[in-house]
Amino acid sequence: METYLQALGWWNFGGSLFMLGFFHKEFGKKVMNEWTGIFATPFVLDYWGKFWMGWAIGLNIFFGAVNILSVHWCMREMQLLCLLFDLFSYSVFFALVIWGTKTKHLGKGVYSVYLIFGIWISWGAYSLYSTL
Repeated sequence: METYLQALGWWNFGGSLFMLGFFHKEFGKKVMNEWTGIFATPFVLDYWGKFWMGWAIGLNIFFGAVNILSVHWCMREMQLLCLLFDLFSYSVFFALVIWGTKTKHLGKGVYSVYLIFGIWISWGAYSLYSTL
C-alpha cells in the first residue's frame, strides 16, 4: 500500500507541474492535439478553462502531497482512507473519460488514458485487497 501511495502521489505531483505548461497556448495544443491526440477538437484554454486548470493543478498538488506524506503518518487507517479516496477519484475520472469519448470531442489518443487510469485502479484495488 505504501508503494502505491508514494507512486500515485509523485505521479499526481509531477503531473500538476506538467499541467502548468498548458497555460501556454502553443504547448497545450502540441500536447493535447498533436503529440498525444487526446483531443479531436482544438485545445483552447479560455477564462473558465484557466480557472479549472488552476483548480485541477492545486488539487493535484494537494492530493499528491497527501499521498506522499501518508506513508510517514504511521496511521494505517489514514493510509487506507487515502487509498479508498484514490480508488474513488480514479473511478470517477474513468467514468468521465467514458462520457467524454461519447461526445466525439476526444481523439484516439484518449485510449492511453483508459490504460493509465486502468493501471492505477488495478494497482489500487490490489493494494486494498492485499491490505485487508
